[in-house]
Amino acid sequence: MRSIFSNTQIIDYVHFNLTLVRHAETHANAEGIIQGLLDTELSNIGYRQSKAVGRYLQYHYFSHIYSSDLKRSLETAHQIHQLNRVSSCEIKFDSLLRERKFGIAEGRTRQWLRELAKENGVPYINFTPPGAETTAQVRERAIKFFRKLCREILIKFGTFNILTKKYTTQCLTCNVSIENLFVNQKRLKNSSKKHSISIENIHTQYKNHVLLTRSCRSSIDSTIDLSSLTYNSNIKKQRILNNGSKHSPYKNHFTDLDVLVVSHGSVIRELIKYFACDLQTDIGQNLDTIQELAPNTSITCFHVTYSINEQLIPTTTLELIDYHNKTHLINTNNEEFNLDTINKCSL
Repeated sequence: MRSIFSNTQIIDYVHFNLTLVRHAETHANAEGIIQGLLDTELSNIGYRQSKAVGRYLQYHYFSHIYSSDLKRSLETAHQIHQLNRVSSCEIKFDSLLRERKFGIAEGRTRQWLRELAKENGVPYINFTPPGAETTAQVRERAIKFFRKLCREILIKFGTFNILTKKYTTQCLTCNVSIENLFVNQKRLKNSSKKHSISIENIHTQYKNHVLLTRSCRSSIDSTIDLSSLTYNSNIKKQRILNNGSKHSPYKNHFTDLDVLVVSHGSVIRELIKYFACDLQTDIGQNLDTIQELAPNTSITCFHVTYSINEQLIPTTTLELIDYHNKTHLINTNNEEFNLDTINKCSL
């Protein structure tokens, strides 16, 4: 992953871990029924899968948990949340994380959809049944959620935000806000009178603001150890709990922020395609199977770095940590308790 510190124009950034989990198995999955927005419930195996992934992640600290508001995702997220021993956040539901809308195909079998695509002379993978979302629309929805998440985390936990909140008295010269500069610029454009201050001067003020910000950070960096900063007391308490004999299967290498997202096969697939194809994230040999849907309750993890530069243009870089991990479903000692099922339909 490219280091953001090589870019001297970065003015704020944040690191966080993103953990993607697909919902557990439903009766419709097992019976080969396309669900889409049908609000189906977990099967008996699905409940066991959700508990298995919950136990697997029980000592992994999550600072945020998001879920689709459909039952199968909601219940999976609830089991993970309920079994977790070190997280204190609540589940937030977001309709952007819902499964793809399949229109007239909802409640039908995948074989029925294949035949319909053939009748219309369209390859199955490219076919959109009447009333359904296109895969491009699903991707747009997934990207919208991810970008919104990145912005919210940067605003609340960005490096500049933390330093200015904690050390305001040491950085009084940094009080000029970007918003005020833009307001001045707008007033200048809308006024019919001549002003002594020009747009170029405003741009100069903005550059000075950035330079002052950097200067302020440098003086702070020289006097404090940034690694000692914590985002809140709860995170510190959870880290103390994690120092015991039990540990998470995933280590947070550089951040105390870990976002769990419980969603659906199509959304997770399109999000990963966005990471790999648009953001150029290296996912190794998994690129060959990127069109395949994640298995039920499988875990995919990324380290995310989100930053903005002086022109307020965002940059996102990701590093893949784990891909469709389902070891929590496999019982090598007793096949009867093996929850790694192959569904007739994954949608």
